[in-house]
Amino acid sequence: MIKRLLPALLALLVLLVLPLQAADKPDVLFIAVDDLNDWTTYLGGHPQARTPNIDRLVARGMAFTNAHCAAPACNPSRAALMSGLRPWTTGIYTNGDPAQGVLKDVQTINRHFLAQGYNTRGGGKIYHGYGSEGRTDSWTEWSGLFPSINEHDANMNGLKNGHFDWGPVDAKPSDMGDYKLTDWAVNHLRTAPADKPLFLGVGYVKPHLPWYVPKEYFDRFPLDSIKLPVVKEDDLADIPPAGVKMARPEGDHAKVLQGNQWHKAVQAYLATISFLDDQVGRLLDGLDASPRKDNTVIIWWTDHGWALGEKQHWRKFALWEETTRTSFAIVAPGVTRPGSICTAPVDYTNLYPTLCQLAGLPLPAHVKGASLLPLLEDPKATWSEVAVCTHGKGNHSARDSRWRYIRYADGSEELYDHDNDPNEWTNLAGDVGTSEIKARLAAVFPREEAKPTSGGKGGNGSEDGGDKKPGKGRGGKKGKAAKTADN
Repeated sequence: MIKRLLPALLALLVLLVLPLQAADKPDVLFIAVDDLNDWTTYLGGHPQARTPNIDRLVARGMAFTNAHCAAPACNPSRAALMSGLRPWTTGIYTNGDPAQGVLKDVQTINRHFLAQGYNTRGGGKIYHGYGSEGRTDSWTEWSGLFPSINEHDANMNGLKNGHFDWGPVDAKPSDMGDYKLTDWAVNHLRTAPADKPLFLGVGYVKPHLPWYVPKEYFDRFPLDSIKLPVVKEDDLADIPPAGVKMARPEGDHAKVLQGNQWHKAVQAYLATISFLDDQVGRLLDGLDASPRKDNTVIIWWTDHGWALGEKQHWRKFALWEETTRTSFAIVAPGVTRPGSICTAPVDYTNLYPTLCQLAGLPLPAHVKGASLLPLLEDPKATWSEVAVCTHGKGNHSARDSRWRYIRYADGSEELYDHDNDPNEWTNLAGDVGTSEIKARLAAVFPREEAKPTSGGKGGNGSEDGGDKKPGKGRGGKKGKAAKTADN
């Protein structure tokens, strides 16, 4: 009798244990944002930025106000964060350095969570490029990009500079890809099976160029009231040639000035951020209405900063504060306290080990970054790490609580004192008495660096190579007429 009942008893035991195991692991809402700098209310990057929903999100846990990307471009930043490997290890330095061949066998964050029993769902833009996102060893389900308004040939600003374009579009918010992505994410929060913990990757495309959002968002920021970034006219005068080359003042900045587009660009960027903020609010409301609201770790990260004329520079692709600083926050139930702020210098190689600790997962051997858990528990905990950012082989920036030190491949340098010069207007690298500071910060730079995966043909990453191919799944479908996938 007992022998006959044994299989049924074992099956019942498995059914009882599975939900308990799932409950032991937190769900993870992993929110990636493309091209958002510190123009959020809580970071104060622009006085007219209004981001009540982003502020609401970060206020639930800990905001890291001195957080930086590992590389100031979509491709290398995302590759470093998702793999835990720095550009000088992988050779993925710029948007022109292919990542798929290097990362195809690396236990990236989503693969690790999948291997550890998580239901891993991803949509939008998580990596830069979508060719391998649908692999069964990467996600339980990959939905890719969602069709959106993206009129690349519109040339609304008159600059005739590709997707370096902006202007209001005749569309509803629901026509935008990020709106549809939010609907998709909320549905998964509500309906995903409870037998496994959920890792939900939500990759918002906006505010990536082009800055096309419905007119109602532009109306929130009247053009005649727009304030430009505070700049110094001769800010490039004390910058070495390698830095000036990254700034490219003869490129985007010259075109913006010639076309009288600076105020309109700032308006468009603020409007696009406001659209994003609305979607974040919808996502948070969806989480709060779901059965997962009390056991979900939220990771909020933007892939790099963005310059809008500071140092006569536009876009990312540089090693200054505007382009390396990010919006980054972690909400961890039972660990973080609401409204916490941490000013310690951190970068995105710290995220992988932190996420493993929060989820109770083993750490893959290749991941070497320091976990942020001590700071999550106490934002004033001892922290000896320095935030490091790399743009192209041999070009590195180190940021601690006070200083930014930049050393280019040709040995030229920049040094800024953020206590007295938060705008990085005065390069102190040649001043007497700074040698010890520079040596201390330079100690974190690599002695050896991998060759670029492009074989050196990827350039310095100064051109914003968008992701041209939508991924498989619903995000890969093309819309009608001017509706295509955002890139």
